[in-house]
Amino acid sequence: MVAAVALALQPGTAWATRGLFTYTPPPVEEALQAPRVGTCYAMEGDGPVENQTRYEAQLFRGANCSGLEGVLQPGQRQRNAVFSSVRFVGHGSAGGYFSYSLAPLREVLANPQADRCIDIRGEGHAANRTDKVVLLFTRPGCPGTADAKIYANEQVSHSRFESVEFVS
Repeated sequence: MVAAVALALQPGTAWATRGLFTYTPPPVEEALQAPRVGTCYAMEGDGPVENQTRYEAQLFRGANCSGLEGVLQPGQRQRNAVFSSVRFVGHGSAGGYFSYSLAPLREVLANPQADRCIDIRGEGHAANRTDKVVLLFTRPGCPGTADAKIYANEQVSHSRFESVEFVS
């Protein structure tokens, strides 16, 4: 028996992928339909898993997308996967630049890689001049759900982060 888990799309958090991600939390197979890129999904998997989306699926040991266990490319399946959370990532780069402060210095990331965690520390002003939304995390490694986000061509005067991710 296959149970489908439908997710409500929350505007502004990340973009939805297309396709299906099926996994097996004992005792039945379930499916995650149109998962969102950059969102951490806490789900127990212990058995066959298949990635029918257009994006890479990162499988984690921890429920908050910590402890990378493995990666499933689009169209790939695995016979026996054990994981506690999953995050979908795309490829490419964010066009433009991201500037941020770490007193007293001002730093710039030009055309940063998209859909990948970047461990950088910032505090104070941050300006997103890319074509992507940037997610800010207060801990290194982009664990769990982002603590804040800055939309394309916006800026904030008070920020504090240890890692960022530009989502497509």
